[in-house]
Amino acid sequence: MNRLPSTPAEPQISTDILVGLLRSLLMQYARTPSSSIAGNIANCLDRLLSHPQFDEPPQERCTYLYMRTYWRLVESLG
Repeated sequence: MNRLPSTPAEPQISTDILVGLLRSLLMQYARTPSSSIAGNIANCLDRLLSHPQFDEPPQERCTYLYMRTYWRLVESLG
């Protein structure tokens, strides 16, 4: 019986790289606001929040959750 090849898991990017990407996206949005960039910011926050090595204190983690909610709203308003 033929088995379908398993798809490789997405490589894990370090939290430092994700934070750097987040900063870059925020600066990009400040220069040229768009719903697309807002969505990319929210996606970056999603990846950061779900990262196994993202071990910020609860209060700081809440800040990131609020940021994600805010950027999803900005994205949806277009």
